[in-house]
Amino acid sequence: MQFIGIGPLEFLLIIVIAVIVLGPQGMVKSAREIGKLIRKVIRSPLWREVMDTSREIRDLPNKIAREAGIEEDLEELRRTTRDSLNSIDRSIYPEYQSQEGPVLNQGKKDIRASNDDEGQA
Repeated sequence: MQFIGIGPLEFLLIIVIAVIVLGPQGMVKSAREIGKLIRKVIRSPLWREVMDTSREIRDLPNKIAREAGIEEDLEELRRTTRDSLNSIDRSIYPEYQSQEGPVLNQGKKDIRASNDDEGQA
């Protein structure tokens, strides 16, 4: 799991260094100040502009597709792709079923047997 490109071990190292440099009391004070700064930035008009612009940029491809009138073509392409994938799945599934059927059936029998054994104990 990564957050802002920092893994859990790097984050832990940063916390340890911060405790060593700032001390426990300094950590609390610094965290409070950072929280105030973040709240101030998020409530600023500049942040709203940035978020609105980001939203517009994300919606731009859909807006262009609507204006160009190619939504129907895109939906047809999606439908064709979905149908093709479904037909491939249907043609491959019996092959997998014939190979894995005995193994899966034996696994189900083993699970049922272990459950029955636990119920009797």
